[in-house]
Amino acid sequence: MQPMKLAEVRKHTGRQLTYAEAIRLANPGDPFLRNMAIALSLHTWNNTAQDWLRLEAALVILHHKPRRTCR
Repeated sequence: MQPMKLAEVRKHTGRQLTYAEAIRLANPGDPFLRNMAIALSLHTWNNTAQDWLRLEAALVILHHKPRRTCR
């Protein structure tokens, strides 16, 4: 399962969070950040304005995280 695309979420929030703003709304060190983004993407009709911001923050943080590579 993939979370929503960042561009789709920004249509709902009407904002474009920077990384600095995103880390105030969601913890970049949270190991379950991706799970939170997926959960908020599943039932979007139930999202409040704050939920949409948390989803955007999670996606911004995930976008900036370095990718893991297998060795």
